[in-house]
Amino acid sequence: MKTLTLVSLGRVKPPLEELERVEEADGAPRRSMYDRAMDTDLLDEKFLAAVPPFRRFLYRWLPGYVAQVIEAFIVRNRYDVIVSWAEQLGLLFAALLKVTGSHPLHYGIFYWVSIPKKAQLLKRVHTNFTRIFFMSMYQRDFAVNVLGVPPEKARFLPFHVDEKFWRPMPGKGDVIVTSGREWRDYPTLIRAVTGLDIPCHIAAKFIPGTKDAWVQEIEAMGPLPGNVSFGANETITEVRDWYARSRFIVIPVRESEAAVGTTVLLEAMAMGKAVILSGIKGHGAEALQEGKTGLFVKPGDVQALREAILHLWNNPDIAEKMGREGRHRVEEFHTMEKWVHTVKRDIENELVLRRRTWSHYQVSPSSE
Repeated sequence: MKTLTLVSLGRVKPPLEELERVEEADGAPRRSMYDRAMDTDLLDEKFLAAVPPFRRFLYRWLPGYVAQVIEAFIVRNRYDVIVSWAEQLGLLFAALLKVTGSHPLHYGIFYWVSIPKKAQLLKRVHTNFTRIFFMSMYQRDFAVNVLGVPPEKARFLPFHVDEKFWRPMPGKGDVIVTSGREWRDYPTLIRAVTGLDIPCHIAAKFIPGTKDAWVQEIEAMGPLPGNVSFGANETITEVRDWYARSRFIVIPVRESEAAVGTTVLLEAMAMGKAVILSGIKGHGAEALQEGKTGLFVKPGDVQALREAILHLWNNPDIAEKMGREGRHRVEEFHTMEKWVHTVKRDIENELVLRRRTWSHYQVSPSSE
């Protein structure tokens, strides 16, 4: 099985062998596992830079994602399956397949399709997906019940985490930690810990003047309280060290239909940490179990977040018990191996089915 995977630009991986050396040295999560298991070529900047000169010249004048989709269409017959690991890429590629009447095996790995423009396009082009993996049950149900995607074509695939990199490690438990950028509500967290004798570290680079809504809101708040600190160009191992040192993890996110914050949630659970999470539609009970692995709070509710923080801070035994249960849940449902195996097995089964179908309709020499 040879696959081509369309991935968002701007996240270029180092050469696979170099990446594996870093992973073996415990310097990064095992991102190479998917590449090896799927025997995949990543259609990213490096792939586009190696295409023939005429196409490379043409692509200079096109948006990056458009160039990716066109190139994927041109080379599609070199591969057994195309995997679109982003809605923008997958929906446009499916649209191109639809208008050209082409039907290669095409899989999507999607996070957020309930945005109106994406939803309307998916409603029209879902016929040109072999299967779509949804990383949120809410999004999967929306695709089936609202957009008419056949249930057998839409599959819920829980988020994954490298449980070997993100593992329980010794730490002082003298700080609470949070991380991430997307849809974060750090102003609410800062207000919740203001006046508390609890150190809080935000492992997300604070860049004044950037377009992130939370950055602008924090700037408008004035000086930060003395117990709040921000990360600055922290490496992934340094972030892991902060997780290890924390008593528990807080993930304040804004109301959203996407499963924002789930990556940090699973990293924290994998490290045996209890989690306080803003309860939003995109999460439901897919990963965090209320009262067992952590606590939900209403998004934007400063007082509720403050009370949840004080509860776990003043009851470290409860936080530790939640952390142990969280680690167990990750090992059972959210490992990197399980995620990759699920994707690979589904594609392999579909390949077998398609090849049997082709063989059935081929005319053998003896029957002519």
